[in-house]
Amino acid sequence: MPPSRDSFGLALAALRRRLRLGVDAPGAALPINLIAAELRLSSTPVREALSRLAGEDLVEKRGPAYTRPHLDGPALAELYHLRLLYLAAALAPDAERRAKHRQWPPRAPFRFAADLAEPAHDPAAILEALFLEIVLGADDLMLAQAYQRTAERLAPFQPIEAQLFADLSAEALGVVSAFETGNGAALRSAVRSHHRRRMGAAHAIARLAGGGKYRPDIV
Repeated sequence: MPPSRDSFGLALAALRRRLRLGVDAPGAALPINLIAAELRLSSTPVREALSRLAGEDLVEKRGPAYTRPHLDGPALAELYHLRLLYLAAALAPDAERRAKHRQWPPRAPFRFAADLAEPAHDPAAILEALFLEIVLGADDLMLAQAYQRTAERLAPFQPIEAQLFADLSAEALGVVSAFETGNGAALRSAVRSHHRRRMGAAHAIARLAGGGKYRPDIV
């Protein structure tokens, strides 16, 4: 019998969260039976969910085992560059003009600057939401899907960025201010600077990320 949709959905959501948190070290095997036991599921929905995630490049399949992808410095820099290209496409003047002619349901406005002012704010999470809003603003489904796959692959490295850069709040405020004032040139410049900084630090980020290990209390 195939796994129920509820079991599959639970396994998929738990694994997505696990990958975003960087629970396992890059290149480490994902312990299917242990994860299944922690979720109180059989191994079948966990394996099916891993297969889905492999199709999204969020995990790798090596023989019968699934592993968290291992990205070295150059590969990580390329991934940052790819996200920058998607954002640049969404911010291109012609993309903005095309979006104005489409009839899409309006989205509730975000309060990025207000969120940054909160005491417990997370600059990385706020910028992640802002970048997604930029891409969704282009009203291009294929672009949004490609962008989100890349963003999910970069998510585990956000805590590492916080270890290297002490001015993340100020950096985020620069991007947010350009977005909320509608200054397209300033926003494109801030987004480029944000990504080029991380591309330049990709070797250090990848090296620090390699220090993770499996923690069974996360899933």
